[in-house]
Amino acid sequence: MKRDRLWYPRPTMPPTDAGPDSGAQYDRFADIYGVWTDTAPAAGANQTFYCQLYNETAGPVVELGVGDGRIAVEAARQGAHLVGIDASSRMLERCRTRADAAGVSERLALQQADFRTFELAAPASLIALPYHSLGHLTTLEDKRRAVERIFGQLRPGGRFVFDDFVVTDQRRAHMRQAQLRAVYQAPDGTDRLLWVTSLLDDSAQRITVITWEDTLDAAGQQLERRYRKLELSWLTPDQARALLEAAGFEIESCWGDFDRTPFDPVEAEEQIWVARRPHAGSQVA
Repeated sequence: MKRDRLWYPRPTMPPTDAGPDSGAQYDRFADIYGVWTDTAPAAGANQTFYCQLYNETAGPVVELGVGDGRIAVEAARQGAHLVGIDASSRMLERCRTRADAAGVSERLALQQADFRTFELAAPASLIALPYHSLGHLTTLEDKRRAVERIFGQLRPGGRFVFDDFVVTDQRRAHMRQAQLRAVYQAPDGTDRLLWVTSLLDDSAQRITVITWEDTLDAAGQQLERRYRKLELSWLTPDQARALLEAAGFEIESCWGDFDRTPFDPVEAEEQIWVARRPHAGSQVA
């Protein structure tokens, strides 16, 4: 498939009025992020889904919330050329390290920027926002700004694809439990336990994720406990549709899982939206 040459975005820094500081939160989260994603139920499925999407798209491809490159570097290894954008400098450092180790640094240009204000050197054919990352913007106004910015950075006919939580009663109960997420060995050789629970504010559609990591000695005694916090939020499907349509997008699909099953509000585990910027002269229904 013919591809545009790799293009490099204008470097920008996160704005000083960035509101929710997801970059700083993920700076603190970076050293456990690999364990976090490796133990997420949807991690394998969403990686396969987005890698296929990137590699079937001709022209500029952008991943917002690129993180440590779990998806983007694998897509580049498979042949994709793309730009990765993230607000966290530490996550971008890990992404560069992963890309260097995979030998794909020339296929992945990285930019530190905010979802609401990022600027590309050329309009994109595809902008993706995987792994519920729109939820790092915790107000509808911030999400609206991001969706409008994404619309403005796409070429006519370009697509925006993102996934978000489907927050059901069952999922609420699960997230509120204290769970042992992972047992693993850190690079320094110590044994670690990673725990998680969440506080949910249903009226505000906000999630406060609390993780704590226990470091153990050889006898199993706790040496240290470290806490981390993430502020997240979710959209209802009706809100997601309204945001996309208000920005000017045509909605192509909404899937309920990464196998592209049509969205069913009762059965769906995810809401995965595919929206397109109309060509000039076309009208949004």
